[in-house]
Amino acid sequence: MQRFGRVAGGVLAGCLVAGCSGLPGLDPTAAWKAAESATASPKASGTSQTPKPSPSATEQPLTAQAVIADYIERNNKANKTLDDKLLATYEGGSSLAIDKAGYLSARRLGTKAGDYKPFEYVKATFVAPASKRWFLATAYWKRAKETAKDPTYLLFAHQDGAWKQVYAPDISEALDAGDLPKIQKDASGAAAEVDQADGTGLLMSPAQFARNYSVHLTGKGSNAAKSRFASDELTTDAASSRANMRQFAKVTEHVAPAKEYPSYALRTADGGALVFTTFARTQVYDVHQGPQRYYVYRKNSGLLRGKYYKYIKVGELLQVAAHIPPKSASPAQVKVIGAYTGMVAGRGE
Repeated sequence: MQRFGRVAGGVLAGCLVAGCSGLPGLDPTAAWKAAESATASPKASGTSQTPKPSPSATEQPLTAQAVIADYIERNNKANKTLDDKLLATYEGGSSLAIDKAGYLSARRLGTKAGDYKPFEYVKATFVAPASKRWFLATAYWKRAKETAKDPTYLLFAHQDGAWKQVYAPDISEALDAGDLPKIQKDASGAAAEVDQADGTGLLMSPAQFARNYSVHLTGKGSNAAKSRFASDELTTDAASSRANMRQFAKVTEHVAPAKEYPSYALRTADGGALVFTTFARTQVYDVHQGPQRYYVYRKNSGLLRGKYYKYIKVGELLQVAAHIPPKSASPAQVKVIGAYTGMVAGRGE
């Protein structure tokens, strides 16, 4: 994974500009290190479920600390040369889709290997369910003397005979490590998994969260439905971007659970659940036509280069970490606590 936004160089979250007016970013999650690029986004199929373990998936030849150390080493090598094949040996799921797209964008922008500076993750803590087919790390990104103030969740799953990082949401800058939900553990130290359809004791099941938050992200839904979510950066920035763009373009937005990427959940100590799921978002900006000629563009994108006077269409994947509270919580609101997003498709005219 490339930590665009926490590192110098690379592809940065861009912004739409209409006429001569600078506007908020097309990607409203710039503060959460969005990666940009251009490949076709995969089509959703089936129902998103926590993946079932295969016989090899329960074997752990490496410790969790060794897995993350190997991940950092290969990550830096792949990032330096933008090597898709090496990337696929240690990443999977939506992480691979986002970062592979980022590599493509960087290559098209002429990013040079000499510009890259390696990074690492430090102060990692780990938790795993009893099945040991996946585990969750909480760690801090570091480069040279710079260490991130807020941690990152790194979720590794055993796929194709290897451990691969499949989720990497950065914790919102409005929170710190002390605000993160504590994971419930049994006497052996194992965490309890929560099935996607299991809403036992929860305000909503993980699957219901995915469906409901898809609507919430687009600003739709009843007031009662909206009240079940605490304010978060993804939704507030998306709403601000839509409002500011209305005078320059008609904005059409669609969000849905990206069901081809498995979701994961653990029971938290308060009786709630910590959920990791992926959303697919499509945004279309149809530029208003009139006496004043507006245009839109995506800054520093390897695909969406130049100015577009008719329309721009962007496809993104959004990894989200959210805390679903127990029904008894007051206030009973789901809170999105972290995200990692990237542009995976785009075109315009």
